[in-house]
Amino acid sequence: MRRLSRELGRSAMAPYWYVSDKRELLDLVTRRLLSEVKLPEPDSGPWEERLREVLISIDARLHDHPGIATVMLERMYSADQRLMAGIMDILLDAGFEGAEVFLSYAMIHTYLFGRYQVVELDTPDPSTVDPGSLEDTLQRLVPHLARLRGRDFFNYGVDTIIAGLQAQLAAKKKRSRSRR
Repeated sequence: MRRLSRELGRSAMAPYWYVSDKRELLDLVTRRLLSEVKLPEPDSGPWEERLREVLISIDARLHDHPGIATVMLERMYSADQRLMAGIMDILLDAGFEGAEVFLSYAMIHTYLFGRYQVVELDTPDPSTVDPGSLEDTLQRLVPHLARLRGRDFFNYGVDTIIAGLQAQLAAKKKRSRSRR
C-alpha cells in the first residue's frame, strides 16, 4: 500500500479512504480485470467453443497484466463468482454433474492461472544452452523449443483440457450404458 501511495504521489494513508486493506484492493483489481471477460450465450455454439472462448478471454487479461495471475488464482472465488458460475454452466451444458463440475472446473482453473507461475520461472533461452551440459533426451528436444511460442503452449493446453473433458464425458456415457 505504501508503494502504491508513492507511485500515485499521495500520502501513505490515502488508499485507505477507498479500501480498508490490501486484500480489498486486490479484490477490486481482480474484479475489474475479470469483468472484461464476456460469457458466451448458451445458444452461441457447442460447449467446447464457448469454453475455449472464455479461456482465451481470461488468458488475454492475464497476458495484458503480468504478475496478476497469482493474485487472481487466490481471489477468483471472492472476486468474480459470475465467471466461475459461467464456466460451471458450460460444464453443466456439456453433461457434467455434481462433483464432476467441481473437478472439471478445478482442472481448468489450475491450468489457466497456474501456467503463469510456470511461465514466470526462469526458463533458459535454448540458444544459450550448452548442448554438452544436457542429458541425451534433452539434447535432442531443446532445439524444438526455439520454434514454440507462448500461444502454442496455451493452445495445446486448452486443446488437451477439452479433449480430456470430452473423454470423461464419453467414459461416463459408456458406464451409464453398461449399467442398463
